[in-house]
Amino acid sequence: MESYTDSVTTISEAKTRKQYIDPLLEKTGWLEKYIKEEVNSVKSNFKNKDFKYYNGQIERGVDRFIDYVLLDEDYTPLAIIEAKRFSKDPDIGRIQARSYAQDIESQIDYKVPIFLTNGQKWVLIDEYGIERKVSGPFSQSDLKRRRDLYKNRKDPRGVKLNTHIVDRARSVQIVRKLSEHFAECHRTALIEMATGTGKTRVAMALIDLLIKSNVVRNVLFIADRVALVRQAKDNGFKKYFTEPVADLRNGFNDNSRLYVTTVQTLMQGKEIRLFEKFSPGFFDLIVFDEAHRSIYDRNNLIYQYFDCIKIGLTATPRERETQSTFDLFGKATVEYAYDEAVRDGVLVPYFAHIISTKVLNEGIKQENLDKFLKDHLRRQKVDPDELELTGSQFDRVFMDDKTNALIIKSFMEYCYKSDEGKPAKSIFFCASRNHAKHMKKVFGELFPKFSDEVQVITSNMARSDDEVERFKKLSNPRIALSVGMLDTGVDIPEICNLVFVKPVYSPIRFWQMLGRGTRNLQACKHKDWLPSGKKNDFLIFDFMIGGHSNIEFHELERGKGTGVPNDVLTSIFNNRVALLDKDLTPEQKELITGKIRVTMDELNEEFFLVREKASIISKIKNSDDLEGFVDPLIEEISPLMITQFGSNSKVSSFILKSEKLFECILDRDKEKIDKIRREVVFMISNVMEKDNLQVISEKKPQLIRARQSEFWEDLTFEDVEFLVREVAPLMKYFEPTGDGIIDIPVADVITDWKKFEKQIQEDEGLKRLLERNESVRKLKEGQGINSGELLDLERELSSLKPEITIEYIQKQQNIDFLQFLRDIIGLSRDDDPRMIIEKRFNDYIVENVHYTSRQVEFLMLLKKVFSERKHIEMKDLGGPPFEDENPLDLFSLEELEGIVDKCNEIRMC
Repeated sequence: MESYTDSVTTISEAKTRKQYIDPLLEKTGWLEKYIKEEVNSVKSNFKNKDFKYYNGQIERGVDRFIDYVLLDEDYTPLAIIEAKRFSKDPDIGRIQARSYAQDIESQIDYKVPIFLTNGQKWVLIDEYGIERKVSGPFSQSDLKRRRDLYKNRKDPRGVKLNTHIVDRARSVQIVRKLSEHFAECHRTALIEMATGTGKTRVAMALIDLLIKSNVVRNVLFIADRVALVRQAKDNGFKKYFTEPVADLRNGFNDNSRLYVTTVQTLMQGKEIRLFEKFSPGFFDLIVFDEAHRSIYDRNNLIYQYFDCIKIGLTATPRERETQSTFDLFGKATVEYAYDEAVRDGVLVPYFAHIISTKVLNEGIKQENLDKFLKDHLRRQKVDPDELELTGSQFDRVFMDDKTNALIIKSFMEYCYKSDEGKPAKSIFFCASRNHAKHMKKVFGELFPKFSDEVQVITSNMARSDDEVERFKKLSNPRIALSVGMLDTGVDIPEICNLVFVKPVYSPIRFWQMLGRGTRNLQACKHKDWLPSGKKNDFLIFDFMIGGHSNIEFHELERGKGTGVPNDVLTSIFNNRVALLDKDLTPEQKELITGKIRVTMDELNEEFFLVREKASIISKIKNSDDLEGFVDPLIEEISPLMITQFGSNSKVSSFILKSEKLFECILDRDKEKIDKIRREVVFMISNVMEKDNLQVISEKKPQLIRARQSEFWEDLTFEDVEFLVREVAPLMKYFEPTGDGIIDIPVADVITDWKKFEKQIQEDEGLKRLLERNESVRKLKEGQGINSGELLDLERELSSLKPEITIEYIQKQQNIDFLQFLRDIIGLSRDDDPRMIIEKRFNDYIVENVHYTSRQVEFLMLLKKVFSERKHIEMKDLGGPPFEDENPLDLFSLEELEGIVDKCNEIRMC
């Protein structure tokens, strides 16, 4: 492929096809015999596969020639490609391509998709006429599969929903709404459901429905957490589908239909990433379970590469969601918020203790130190006279086990406990693995009796999943000290206590972590682990670090996600480009522009995003003055850095840290230089300890030079480049450890303890209905309502909340529907509504009429059924439990009709 340093404006259409389009078709797996070029769309017989080609002669006003026709193995048309020269907008070929497609479609019984391209940009117009940018052509097998799906597609609205997968009324409604959404040929959806409300099951039910509708066949479920992938695989696909599931973490596989994987796995690869091994059209549906904001795919390369239906799953409330999510999926297609789920009894609310301690809030100052502590610090080679620690540096810079002891004592005093006096199932979200180990040690010292009930669960421990399973299924352990592993994807309904000893700024992560405690009593299998065998709510202990309260930040301040920050390679590039706006000497300018040009030369020109920017890349490369391209370098080229296969992450981080010195030198900011110096010297010292390695030993003079104070006096651009060139490559041997953390057991006290009760917001729609409905007014005034009025009220309520039906409330919540109405209206009555109905039945129907014993026996059965169902019709008398009673042998038709009418006139309250 020709380099973008050559001018793209001079490339002809023929050269564009030869150099850019043909190699891409070959890369996608197309064999030459299935690619027909310059096909006469008018004179070819596509039905009989008799193709006429351009032979140098044109019958003007008649002949039309298709640049490419892509064929199936039986030589039937699958798609056409309209090509334009590299420098032209491919959109100008739209009209002629539509004419070619119509020529073909007039002879066959299906629509033909159209690709428009100029070699760098590809546009697809699919069988439904939906137009969109794609990353490249599709493979033969993918076009064939999509043709088959198009031919056999059913309306998803008419396909039966699998209620074995979703049985809650609300979940059924959500899947139905999504089926209506996709029936309209939408290609994205955002499902916003609180953790614990059945998000994964909704996704599985929707996948099942779309497969049965022939809307999709190949499905991929992506997450950036292993636990979420495992959940989708084991509790989703394997549980509800009969087809085998391909886990791409086990290697590349293109022979399955159902796939799961992590973002990390798809982004792996040496020369090409794993996801690039698939055709852009391989998947018909991808479900992104919070994966669209993964740090492992900051620019959503996976989202951009594949052309398919894309569904985002999120537990993050709408008001905390980031704009980038809405940019990808649009506003939430369906919502089931935490407050709503609590109102419905699906989840439980929480009660929080927001706790501030002197050390965690104010830090440690030298005046807090006694002689013992000062000597203790000196033994760690720390000067106590210069000590100044902030609360936010807890665990990162210092560790105070007396603070850990205060946390544990506070928890043990106020946590929910089961009846035998043990803490109920609890998760401590620790600041780090080192912190978790300290907490385990202090727990054992303070409460040796419960030592075995407290276990560290971190991913670096051998067979850590075994401990997760014990925590989930057994009484012991009761307390998990976790770092990351139990944040999400682990369903343990019995959890009653959550302890935050770390600041959590991400709304995604916070609501996932909070979701560990939200499951209700019905979900709990081990009620003996619960306080008094009940679970009406759960507790959160929120220990403020450096003044940050997770509850206040996410609930009161309504903290929003800030999106995914730039990766290191992008930050390095942006830092260099920003320097072009500075007042540089010729030598400094040459150094910086040289770095930028080297980075651009390393871009993979075959990658789809790079290919789409070929024109601007060519302009920049052919320019002698990069200063005039600062904006396009940031806006157009910077996002391409994510496509690079970076060096070792520790090397890249060191380069970024070092190159920040360029700006400090220009600004003469000695304070920032000194701060970076301390960090750089610390890393160099760490690496020098490994001088048993030959590569370190050989570079020892350079390392010594970079550590010396003389090196940092009058620092120059050349000195910074020395760090990047000579020292940075050695940083792959840098091994940060917890050994540098200062151990300082300063006595700690609680300075503030606030209580926060989760206020569940009222359902405004339900509130308005209850205020204005005439039947509700009658119930409030004690008049009662008849059967018809009750059914009308049921219809209005279920239109707002589909689970509010007589059958669902009485079956699922085990409460009489009239008592349920009393509860939501706010009526306080001690009488049983069924007893009232039965009494009025006796008064209204049975009394004052002479019946035979068999008739009375039948009426007693009818009374029980009516008091439960609240409505009866003549047709019901022919079904259970009445059919064996033969009511027409007991009463005349007119008598039965009169009895039914009287039943439905009974006023209930």
